Amino acid sequence: MNALNNYSYTDVGQGDATIVFVHYFGGDAGSWSWLIDYLKSDYRCVALDLPGFGNSESLEHPSISSYSIYIANFIEALELENYYLCGHSMGGKLVLYVNTLLKKNLPKKIILIAPSPPTIENMSQKEKERMLDHPNRVEAITTVNNAIKKELAHDRFEYAVESQLKIEEGAWKWWINDGMNESITDIIIENSTPVLLIYSTDDPIIKEHDINKEVLPYLKKVETVALSGIGHLIPMESPEELAALLRDKLK
Repeated sequence: MNALNNYSYTDVGQGDATIVFVHYFGGDAGSWSWLIDYLKSDYRCVALDLPGFGNSESLEHPSISSYSIYIANFIEALELENYYLCGHSMGGKLVLYVNTLLKKNLPKKIILIAPSPPTIENMSQKEKERMLDHPNRVEAITTVNNAIKKELAHDRFEYAVESQLKIEEGAWKWWINDGMNESITDIIIENSTPVLLIYSTDDPIIKEHDINKEVLPYLKKVETVALSGIGHLIPMESPEELAALLRDKLK
């Protein structure tokens, strides 16, 4: 039996190299589709639904470790030899942990897009309480509006809202109550895989201060690219710009 049958994911494009995408909290595999449209002519693009997101069932005991093991098993089932591992926000925190679990075929590079810090993500108790009202379309719309700086086209905005509403309650509560508060710095500190870190100086969620104080000190081989005029949902707000940047940096 093909182990990949156990996973919900998209797999499009062609090229010598593959990019494996791990989505943000609030999103799913489809959140990458606008970016992938600009990359699929030159890269195989594989986007995974994390457990409890998209069309993937929740984990019985969610944790940073169990999510990371899930992703690592998926990557090993893909049997990739030439690939990059890309994570956005929550996905960024997870891929740093995943890289420590892979026994063979490590990624050529880890791509972090506005990553949730490997320490503790800075979110007020009031905001956590607001977000824990789930699923609630009004609050989902507020969450998207709070995250962006560039206006999203209607289809992208609706996707960002609907992908949130689909998230299973266990996964939703786990990240807000536990996942974002779990430090993995002692686990990732020996990571030697090169990292490309892309963030926005205008990100209202993961601010530049957070990048400088809570992310960069724990990365060894890192190249940073600071964007501006974009919010937290970089792959949806500026997919064409992000694709051009990735093409340039992954040459």
